[in-house]
Amino acid sequence: MATYVFSDPHFDSEKIIVNGQRPFANVYEMNQAIITNYNMIVKKQDICYWLGDIMYDASKEKVYKVLSRMRGRKYLIMGNHDRNHSETWWLSCGFDKVFSHPIYDAKHFILLSHEPLPEFGNNPPIVNYHGHIHIQDYDFPDHKQCINVCLEKTGYKPVLLSNPFISHPREFSR
Repeated sequence: MATYVFSDPHFDSEKIIVNGQRPFANVYEMNQAIITNYNMIVKKQDICYWLGDIMYDASKEKVYKVLSRMRGRKYLIMGNHDRNHSETWWLSCGFDKVFSHPIYDAKHFILLSHEPLPEFGNNPPIVNYHGHIHIQDYDFPDHKQCINVCLEKTGYKPVLLSNPFISHPREFSR
């Protein structure tokens, strides 16, 4: 079992194709590429933390239709576009766990959030996986512990969750 992370798929959003400079002709092409890339990496027994902004203003049926095509156990950390629905609503769409707030794994010094949280610093060596800023560069001075996993930065696929700042990086697993 492996654990992955990714952020900001924005399924069905024409606007994100333009604003995020995504290389897709339309939402169908974008959705298919994200789902295909995801399923090439995430296996049935794996966990993937989704760091928010799933599908803006979507129906339960549309979200369920997308999530049912994707493998693994899906854990959502709600982003700004997800907070118009409750944790219970997202669970009914197909997520296995839903968090309305960032979560911290003290064993691996990993903080998972939608927005970057650089104030946690490097002592201990906490790595903050986040999304939200898409293709933007960081606008805070010390950001080496922040890792932007917006799909535009990860080749439209999840990345393995680990802490590269500890002396013996380990794969994050539960």
